[in-house]
Amino acid sequence: MANLDAIVAHVAADLKDAAHATWSPEELERAVRWALDELSWAVPRRASATLEAREGVREYDLTAAGVEQALFITEVWHPCSPGAPEYPPPSVPWRLLDEGTLFLDVEAVHAGEGIRIFYARPHTIEGLAGALATTLTGEQEELVALGAAGHAALQRAQQAIGQINVTGQAPRLWCDWGEARLCQFRTRLNQLARREMQWREGWTAGWN
Repeated sequence: MANLDAIVAHVAADLKDAAHATWSPEELERAVRWALDELSWAVPRRASATLEAREGVREYDLTAAGVEQALFITEVWHPCSPGAPEYPPPSVPWRLLDEGTLFLDVEAVHAGEGIRIFYARPHTIEGLAGALATTLTGEQEELVALGAAGHAALQRAQQAIGQINVTGQAPRLWCDWGEARLCQFRTRLNQLARREMQWREGWTAGWN
């Protein structure tokens, strides 16, 4: 899997700027971050965490439960036995009181019961924002590079306004090129998201 330097080099090559004469590596890194954020919301990583309930307690700290970098929670099971999960799954009503506090909207909670939380996590790229590993597939890496090139081109279009350019149409040309790349990126991203959903009958099927 590619790290940040490799993906930035890919974006620079797509922009015909391998020597970084127009975009600095830092500018392309920011564009990669924007594209990665979009991809993470469309096809996030799936994760789950299980914590032990306390008698009569309905509010739980997600960080203490091991729910880290959650984009959103999809489902909560309670009571749940991780070693022998019930069927059908005991999905229960829940809500977030704030960004890090889960509230179980149930009649009773008893000590020792399992609470399993299913949630979505963002993807990471090794070297970006301190990440130690890249979680993208090869296809997703290509998509991030495509989206980043589009974002970078739109930034260039904005910078070209009022500058001396080879052609007075430079801002519009950069804008058209960037928007075309982003349209292609988002179309393929939507296709990937639909395909992911077709592969899985339920959001929580196959979660770790």
